[in-house]
Amino acid sequence: MIDSLIAQMRFAGSLSLPVVVGIALVAVLAVLALYTRETKTLPQPYSFLLPALRATAVFLTVLILAGPVWHHRQVVGTLGRVVFAVDTSGSMALSDSQNSSDKDSRLQRASDLLLGTATTPGWLETISKTHSIDVVTFDQGSPTLLWSSDSETDRPATFQWSAEGKSTDLSAPLSSVLETINLSSDGSGQESTASDEENDSIRRAAVVLMTDGRDTSTGLQKGTSTAIAQRLSKLGTTVNTLGLGSADEPPGVGIVRVIRQETVAAEATLAGELLIKQYGVDGQPIRLRIESQGQTVWEESITMNQAGQQSIPFEIDIAKLVKTLEEQTPHGLRRLNEVLDFVAKVETDGNDVYVGDDARDFRVAAAKRNRRLLIVDSSSRWETRYLKNLFVRDPSWECDVVLFGPQTHHPTIERGDTPDTFPATDAGMGRYDAILMGEVDAGQFTEEDRLRIARFVASGGGLVIIDGRHGELRKLAETPLGEVFPVRYTGPAKESPMTLRPTTAGLEEPVLGLIDDNQQLNTLWKSLPKPHWTASVELAQGAETWVEAGDGEADSARKTPWLATRMYGAGRVFYLASDQSWRWRYKVADRFYGRFWNQLIQAVVQPPYSASDQFLAVGTDKIEYESGESVLLRARLRDTRGNPVTDSTVDALVVHQGNTIATVPMSLENVDRGTYTTMIPPLPDGDYSIRVRASGYDESALLADAPIRVRQTNHAEMDRVSLNEDSLRQIAEAGNGIYVHQSDAQSLIEYLKPLSSGTIIESDTVLWQSFYWFIPIILLLALEWWLRKRAGLV
Repeated sequence: MIDSLIAQMRFAGSLSLPVVVGIALVAVLAVLALYTRETKTLPQPYSFLLPALRATAVFLTVLILAGPVWHHRQVVGTLGRVVFAVDTSGSMALSDSQNSSDKDSRLQRASDLLLGTATTPGWLETISKTHSIDVVTFDQGSPTLLWSSDSETDRPATFQWSAEGKSTDLSAPLSSVLETINLSSDGSGQESTASDEENDSIRRAAVVLMTDGRDTSTGLQKGTSTAIAQRLSKLGTTVNTLGLGSADEPPGVGIVRVIRQETVAAEATLAGELLIKQYGVDGQPIRLRIESQGQTVWEESITMNQAGQQSIPFEIDIAKLVKTLEEQTPHGLRRLNEVLDFVAKVETDGNDVYVGDDARDFRVAAAKRNRRLLIVDSSSRWETRYLKNLFVRDPSWECDVVLFGPQTHHPTIERGDTPDTFPATDAGMGRYDAILMGEVDAGQFTEEDRLRIARFVASGGGLVIIDGRHGELRKLAETPLGEVFPVRYTGPAKESPMTLRPTTAGLEEPVLGLIDDNQQLNTLWKSLPKPHWTASVELAQGAETWVEAGDGEADSARKTPWLATRMYGAGRVFYLASDQSWRWRYKVADRFYGRFWNQLIQAVVQPPYSASDQFLAVGTDKIEYESGESVLLRARLRDTRGNPVTDSTVDALVVHQGNTIATVPMSLENVDRGTYTTMIPPLPDGDYSIRVRASGYDESALLADAPIRVRQTNHAEMDRVSLNEDSLRQIAEAGNGIYVHQSDAQSLIEYLKPLSSGTIIESDTVLWQSFYWFIPIILLLALEWWLRKRAGLV
């Protein structure tokens, strides 16, 4: 049975088709110019028909130089479909060999299997007559189709690809294939109800993942690849995996990541950790070093007797580094944050196969102005005590604590503009960056107190609300200040929630990043000590939940917001439905508790301006951005008297290596403060300086700028580079396929051959050597001769 018959014209001459067509057109124009001199006196249609016939015959004759060939492609039966999905992430550039004579990378080995070598035919050639073939590449984004046999193009002699992907998403090619299959299904996840003959091509299909099996993508839940593979198998498409690489981790050392705060006080000590890995160099000395401004600022030697990862703490006194940068600051420019660049390095005397992770650069903002935090509560709860200790002892914060109530030293609230009193004026409140408000006595808050807090948040301040069991915040929520809350109360307190579970939106936020392994983050949150109660609340309009408190693990379990947030004016508000995060300190002290609260407070406050001059202050929300992130830029304009300027046309200038590469308009944010803001679209990796141009100011007068860096900070792709056979076996088992190591790759192609019950028969008719081409030319010339005779020219 012939399923389809396709024919197309091809050209196989030594000259390319465009060149031959150009020559033919020149010949046609010459024929027309000469012929019309003879026929211009003839009546119509002879005057134009005779030149046209001769020109057409000449065109077809010259076209013989292109070697026209009529190609027939006949499909008999049903072809099996095979999708070869090739991993092009960074780890595929490794060779897995220390032998200088055998340095083919994993990607090159995949190419040799598909295209063949000088002595061995490739898979594409082997099954091209019996299968419909697609070759796609994937790494962290949507797969890219390189070649398809359905496109009727010749098999490529080589692939233009490189292993440069920043991470690997094994689910991406499977999802892409699933989408094409769903076009033929009813959308229910079940196989189509069409006839067996119509579904034959769907059932006889296979996906082949050619990869090292390391899934390093972020934001995806574990098991996604196996789940999609299982769905594909139910729809008749098997999922097979080909492992490229060695199951043994190559010997060497490397820096997995640098754990540190992004902002520290200029007089403080930068404390952090270097996460080091070593494989195959047990007992060898490992030298660690951190450099800044061309000098070594910290170093240490260690010995690791066991393969794996180890965290090494470090401390750096940054005061001298900040002073050096201050001396280099131009006159008239005041840096509010000095950006310090560091490079962490690791070396060993042992064998180090991959040196790409032997150095990690990072940067830190040294704040010259300490952030100010106001803690307000009506009782000295455990939560408040630990938060007070955490921030009062932190040199990067100035913390005032206002405790008032029956069991405190101050039964009633004290107001004033002195330390440890509740601000009595908007100016006093404006000195703070954020307010951390516990379960305050609503009766002692006057209407002016409540309005002052609301105005503080609306103008850009941060507010964190920590609920308590006495119901005082419920009363406060019934006042106009309740409009600031990101939640609304729905009922009595809920006892003993069984789970704390981050939402999908929450997992994407740095606030919840209590560990650096994104794959295990959800599991960690579920294992944290649970609060003994939570308030019963629901989200207010415009708010979102980052952590939920639930009655159980099941999706049907009742859930309420535990950590909710919203924007109010120019400020952000966080709400916690219980006051028992201090329980996270059990046996681990501030490991999770301190990190969570530092990250939460950093998220709620507006970032300070990076630099200022006489007229301008400018700053970004970060000093380092992930590739693909937009940049939030803030600026404040003043006139010569220091008054806000609100009628200027303001633009952000993105400067890279001394050249302005982008101009982005800024919009007025706050009339009273004279502040402007804009979002700069994602920038390519590199270092940039963001400057501001404003009408009414000479560019030389606006000196302040904000330095930023854009780069890929997720280095998980090269943390482990060995072949993950377990992962590939699980995917193949879920997809009802097989797993094969590259050493036994031939067995995979033998497994794929029976998928097809059809074949492709191809044939070529060489037109320029056959009567099919010359008969039209002869007929055109014969017709021309007959018409010439009728016109009296013969």
